Amino acid sequence: MAKTYNNQKIFLIFLQIAIVSCAISVSLSQLFLGLSFVLFLFDKERRSRFQITPLIIIFLSFFGIYLLSFIWNYSKVGNESNFFLALRNSEFKDILLGFGFILTSTLEKSERKKINLAIYILLGILIITGFLSIFSIYRFSYLINSLFRDVKSWQYQHHYGKIANIDIYLPIGFMNTHLTFGGLLLFFTPYMFFTLIDKWTESIGIKRKLGFSFISVLFFTVVILNNARSSMVGSFFGITFGFIVIIFINKKYNIKNVIKIIVVPLLILLLFLGIFSFSPIFRKTILPLLGSEKHTDSGRTFIWDSTFSMIEKNPILGIGPGNYPKEIDESRKDRSEKNSELLFFYEVTQRGHAHNDYFHIVAISGFLNLFLFLGIFYSIGERIISRAVEGKDNHLYYGLIGFFFAGLFQCYFQDDEVVIIFYYLLGMLFTPSGDKKV
Repeated sequence: MAKTYNNQKIFLIFLQIAIVSCAISVSLSQLFLGLSFVLFLFDKERRSRFQITPLIIIFLSFFGIYLLSFIWNYSKVGNESNFFLALRNSEFKDILLGFGFILTSTLEKSERKKINLAIYILLGILIITGFLSIFSIYRFSYLINSLFRDVKSWQYQHHYGKIANIDIYLPIGFMNTHLTFGGLLLFFTPYMFFTLIDKWTESIGIKRKLGFSFISVLFFTVVILNNARSSMVGSFFGITFGFIVIIFINKKYNIKNVIKIIVVPLLILLLFLGIFSFSPIFRKTILPLLGSEKHTDSGRTFIWDSTFSMIEKNPILGIGPGNYPKEIDESRKDRSEKNSELLFFYEVTQRGHAHNDYFHIVAISGFLNLFLFLGIFYSIGERIISRAVEGKDNHLYYGLIGFFFAGLFQCYFQDDEVVIIFYYLLGMLFTPSGDKKV
């Protein structure tokens, strides 16, 4: 009995480290996720909590089709590379990240408090490192890694401009790109938004209200300066869905009161934008959000066009996981030959992925997997609504809804640093013990 208790205690510590380290290193998070999963396999009591649900069936079917598509395309092309090495380097490997979903879905109510603490620490690290990285010329990941080895990756951050003669850089925390960091922020933006409203509607001390407001200002400053528009689009839809659920199902907010609460922050925001509208930094940040085109926008249309050509030729099982980089090069060249006047744009477009989760999934594994992916989306929405009917708090999970909208413009489902948090939160959402009631 004592041995089982110790195993569970170590399991929780490892899982906490796995979650917290998502803000620092995905490799570290994966290491402790793997260690947690090993302990899970040797814990009979915890294994008994794991249940085969419709979502588990969808999840396994999704990666099953990934595997089937990989085998089919591997045998068809006669790939010279090692089968297992090629499989490990493909999108199929993300099934390992899905273990996070399995582990957090087996948590008991007492364990949830410790895992929730890990989530809050993760959020705190994102806020602190994100805000500090605004003022750092060096990438934090470079500074840390250079202590242990010779780092050949970029050492400098993207310079954004100056405010009051202070150099401002694109906030990315410990991540390598602002898009990935934006993906991490996406999961917590609805949570911070609705929690801030709660703080100002609850009967708590003014110090606590102002304290959380200060933290929120830091968080949303990082979100705005990060300027990952796909993440912001996802956050908008996550917040919109949250309002619908809270107003019409939880019936926690009165529409008139919500409008009164939101009006003041909006007026402050408009005043803030008006004061700083002369700043090149804020014009660079705000104008793209209002529809001004960035230099990367047109590139998406060219990569999508090349991806559509691949989908048209392989609609059933796709081109196979791991084959996108090679196949998109061929498709891109073919499209540029047919549209020679656009050769330059096809040539310079970033092409590591489809810049759209839905297009990418169809391209590599066919239309059936797209329906399974949407099945995960449907399951999340249904679960949130059913929890709302029970009067449970869903603030932490509206970002999961936003994740699927952000995927319209970015491949966040293919981004290990982002999708690993998706799986942790997904399992927590489907934990039978649930969260506190509203």
